[in-house]
Amino acid sequence: MDIEMGRLPGEFLLIESLKNGDEKAFRDIYNFYWEKQYDLAYYKLGIKELAEEITQEVFVALWMNKASLDPEKPVGAWLYGVMKNQLLNAWRKQSSHQKYLQQAPLTVVTNNTLDQLSFNELNAMVNQYIHLLPEKCREVFTLSRIRGLNTQQIADTLNISPKTVNNHLVKALKIMKVGLKDYITILLILSLRK
Repeated sequence: MDIEMGRLPGEFLLIESLKNGDEKAFRDIYNFYWEKQYDLAYYKLGIKELAEEITQEVFVALWMNKASLDPEKPVGAWLYGVMKNQLLNAWRKQSSHQKYLQQAPLTVVTNNTLDQLSFNELNAMVNQYIHLLPEKCREVFTLSRIRGLNTQQIADTLNISPKTVNNHLVKALKIMKVGLKDYITILLILSLRK
């Protein structure tokens, strides 16, 4: 009966054990539901790493909230609710991050010579990493961050889908983030002085 409803066989007992901190019960639930949760996250986000991260967060929430679980209710429904909230949060975060990046200029002029030198160094590094991006990523990044085009305009210009534009931007931003991690501190310090 449980299998037909999509529940883990013996789920009632597993949840009872999980409520008492049984790690094996947690692993059994994790192993049964992980792929379903990951598939949902990947379907909605289309980004493997982000889908994996969010799926892990769902199961961290399961462990943290184990004491409040109701064994009478399917844990799959509980996991789905948590996943839905995680996906909404990821979408909001990604959306606000995209808006910020589209509005943020690449250069900032200050009166302080030291600040200007730091920003010149940062801009040189940004330009260096732009040139290291794969060709299509570089093209999309340049149209978005330098020329200020939105996703649809880039898609129309390059004759690709908006989703492909977003994928290239995510990839480019990941590469830039890793490459520029040492320069982020400079940027934060200077922006706090304003």
